[in-house]
Amino acid sequence: MCERRRALGWAGILVATGTILLSSPVAGEASAATQVRLLHALPGGPAADLAVTGGHGHPVTLRGVGFAQASPIASGPDGAVTLALSAGGKTLVSSRQTLASGGRYTVVAEKGNGDKARLRVYRSGKAVTGRALVRAVNAAPESGRVALTLGSRKWGTASYGQDSGYKAAAPGTYALAARMPRTRSVLVEQKGVNVAAGTASTAYTVGSAGARMRFVVVQDSVAAPARGPATGLGGMADSGGRPWLAALLAALAAGALGGALFGRAPLGRGRARG
Repeated sequence: MCERRRALGWAGILVATGTILLSSPVAGEASAATQVRLLHALPGGPAADLAVTGGHGHPVTLRGVGFAQASPIASGPDGAVTLALSAGGKTLVSSRQTLASGGRYTVVAEKGNGDKARLRVYRSGKAVTGRALVRAVNAAPESGRVALTLGSRKWGTASYGQDSGYKAAAPGTYALAARMPRTRSVLVEQKGVNVAAGTASTAYTVGSAGARMRFVVVQDSVAAPARGPATGLGGMADSGGRPWLAALLAALAAGALGGALFGRAPLGRGRARG
């Protein structure tokens, strides 16, 4: 009797666990990590570090980012955080910012008033499956207002610290340029900029103030595939969770429950006894 009750108990636990897994998201997906990168746009500035502290979550430090370079994306805290830019062991500038949970941000170290540094934060847009989204940000001091073009298409104008906003482009390879709004003379041009479907990207103009102007193009986000890869689980396959685990638990529960019921069933009259 005890063995039968124990088997029924385990069957109930396995069924309940499978039900929970099927009806709720995986814990890791319920709260996506906030992600940050550093883009160095301080003309003539030394390689710098960015520390992101406070808020909720583990602090992170992005190290050794040189001028006209962007660091890799790293997971960091969210909420009310402190951003501190340093070089050579000296803090250049710090700023309090609020970062949303699950958001993706590029922190641009740029020239402020006089010789002071300044931090400006740009939140990444969400990529759309099958579409290419591109925006441009003017992070070049002394450039004034610039007209931006992608191939033959006008991409809007932006003053220092402003962005053009995301716009959809046909996937392909383009020449990206920043021009003087009135004369249309080219300030900086970069050829061979690849724009892929399912991505959102930002092109930052950096330089001036004694440094050659150039573009730094970073990928902000990538759209998830519309359908997950084939796994052999048919309709239960999904790229967003672990339904195979729930299916396995359900099968184990069924086996345990069947075994318990079989054990309780009386022996047939014609069955041989050992």
